Amino acid sequence: MKPALRVFRCLTSSLVAGALTLMASAARAEFPTLEVAIQRARVQAVVVADAEGELGAARGQLAGARASAFGNPYTDVQVDRPFSNYEGAGRQVQALTFTYFPVDVAGQRGKRIDEAERLIEWRKIGLVDARAIATGDVVAAYGEYVVSSSRVREAESGETTAREEAKYFQGRFDAKDTTLYEKSIAEAEVARWVQSRAEAELRVANSRARFGQLTALPDPDKPPPNASLLPPPLRGPWDDAHVARVVDRAPIVSRLAAERTYWDASIARYEREKIPAVSFELLAGRGSQGEARFGGGAVITLPVTRKFQGEIARAEAGRTNAARRLELFRGVVNARLRAARDAIQSVTKALEELDKNGIPALERAVEASVDGFRAGKIDLTRAMLARRDLAIARARRLDLLEASWRAYADLVNFTGDLP
Repeated sequence: MKPALRVFRCLTSSLVAGALTLMASAARAEFPTLEVAIQRARVQAVVVADAEGELGAARGQLAGARASAFGNPYTDVQVDRPFSNYEGAGRQVQALTFTYFPVDVAGQRGKRIDEAERLIEWRKIGLVDARAIATGDVVAAYGEYVVSSSRVREAESGETTAREEAKYFQGRFDAKDTTLYEKSIAEAEVARWVQSRAEAELRVANSRARFGQLTALPDPDKPPPNASLLPPPLRGPWDDAHVARVVDRAPIVSRLAAERTYWDASIARYEREKIPAVSFELLAGRGSQGEARFGGGAVITLPVTRKFQGEIARAEAGRTNAARRLELFRGVVNARLRAARDAIQSVTKALEELDKNGIPALERAVEASVDGFRAGKIDLTRAMLARRDLAIARARRLDLLEASWRAYADLVNFTGDLP
């Protein structure tokens, strides 16, 4: 191969490899902050898109409700010619037109507009509730993703330490300075950490997929090591009085109240629609003798058998269901807010104790047990148990952090914003 051709191919390969690297880097989205993730979820979440679609449909209904109270006029044309041997019957063609002008005389248009406006208000609050749900979901997913990534780092660190220990015991075993039992225990510890790392990576994959779904980031980057594992601190006191105020303003409670108002307006609309439109009639034509004929009248429908019974019954059932669910959800929101507040307070106290006393004490115990084992003062089992106690304490600390994020997400769910 000629040197110039070889250089050209190498250069081409390098350019292609560089382009692919840049494309891969562009495809992977940088890990966002919690505030950015919330902003994206409020726009990109599926539940928000559904609520926006319902709001658009409600606005379309208002456009129809604002149509004129005058219905479309229609004309009935009648043409006839007598066929008779009677001499006085005449042979002239008679033609008449009956033109009707339907008019909603009982104010049906106003009731239809009021119903459509109540529907729009319901859907608007439904959109607020959908955004609150998306915000709470993305907060929970963010916390789960961050904590799960920390689990992986903990497992990787534990696996690295276990492999170093296994290597250490392998060397001692080769030198016939330890038993097969101790060497096997060290190797089993490596396997345990490998399993823990695999479980942590599975949790990361699940939380990453959920986080990407909510933020519309198909391939979000991993959280940085310095990402805070704690949820943001509560802004208010969150005493019982504050919880009671939040319950009254909760988006889901407001949505159910708006739904009940809509069904009230729907009942009023169909009660008014019982009165049919009056069709004013205009007659014009030519009689059988060629004379011009004009007249007028009205067509009045009597609401005797059909009175929107089905629509009214459906609206009454909807109102009853909305009122019942409103009372139920008040209790649900109140209970969950109190539980979330209490959980955050309990976790905060437990984490303070663990970080101040528990974890440092276990770390000192592990260091002392390793030194004691290598000095021949204690056996391997006690050293391994001390290390496992530390690993369990750290894992449970991460469990507490996940629980704290879930409780914090509950507060977000029922307030619509960071509490």
